[in-house]
Amino acid sequence: MNRICIFGAGAVGGHMAAWLARAGLDVSVVARGPHLDAIRANGLRYVSDAEDFTVRVAASADARDLGPQDLVISAVKAHTLPHVVDGMQPLLGPETPVVFATNGVPWWYFHGLPEGADQPSASERLKRLDPGGRLWQGLGARRAIGCVVTSPNELSAPGVVRNNATTNTFVIGEPDNTMSARLRAIETLLRQGLSGVSATTAIRDVVWSKLMLNITTSTLGALTMRPPIEFAHDEPMLAVYRPLLAEGVRVAASLGVQVAADEEARIARMRTVRHPPSMLQDLMAGRPLEIDAQLLAVQDLARQGGVATPVLDILLALLVQRMQAGG
Repeated sequence: MNRICIFGAGAVGGHMAAWLARAGLDVSVVARGPHLDAIRANGLRYVSDAEDFTVRVAASADARDLGPQDLVISAVKAHTLPHVVDGMQPLLGPETPVVFATNGVPWWYFHGLPEGADQPSASERLKRLDPGGRLWQGLGARRAIGCVVTSPNELSAPGVVRNNATTNTFVIGEPDNTMSARLRAIETLLRQGLSGVSATTAIRDVVWSKLMLNITTSTLGALTMRPPIEFAHDEPMLAVYRPLLAEGVRVAASLGVQVAADEEARIARMRTVRHPPSMLQDLMAGRPLEIDAQLLAVQDLARQGGVATPVLDILLALLVQRMQAGG
């Protein structure tokens, strides 16, 4: 593998592109608007408390300008994915894998798992995330590599990615839970530039570990318009947090994934987090929220598994109203 394209070089995608390009890999990016203009004019700049560097990468709004790649990393929001299938096609060779670095329940979740006789097909169980089956038909789940990112980033200005952590992790895995040759090759490639990359044979466990944050801190942060450090000291808020976390744990268990609640440890960590969750960032910026993949899909899975989620149901109804009202 030599040629890597980051499709959607925003905050997370820009972070990945900057470090991979800095390592000397052949990196290109698909971006748009003022961000694209700035990357073309000035390069892609990465800033953190420890680093400040700029890299030059091939950048375009049109994948046809970049051509077939050995690896594509999709870092667009989950709700955008079905709409970019056609735009991604010029990047894909016959065997090009696509790493999906997205929040929430991934559209490919049931690919590679045994299908029960009384269950809908893998492509039908999460129709909310792939209306019309465009991802299944246009990209194909066989290309998919899961990626769970724990890396707080923001676009502080067009062409500038700001990272707000000392430790970042990028966990990749095959939907069929194998340690395939291509997974090992991708892990080796990404490790050349990115710290915190690891491969797993249990990607859904990692998905649900991150989903616990989406279900709880993202939801509460967006509703209160506050980062975790500000609401995690409030006992009435914790009285909402605890049953919400428990509901997420039960939904995961209904799918065969055991997630430790670790309430007090999670609360202690929240009390140190000053960075606003991505959902709150989107709300404050007037961008669409990732509620389909992070929350509504969880609700759908709960219904399929017969798991009651009364707290999530109430908070989700409120969040939808806030989103429709414009924040």
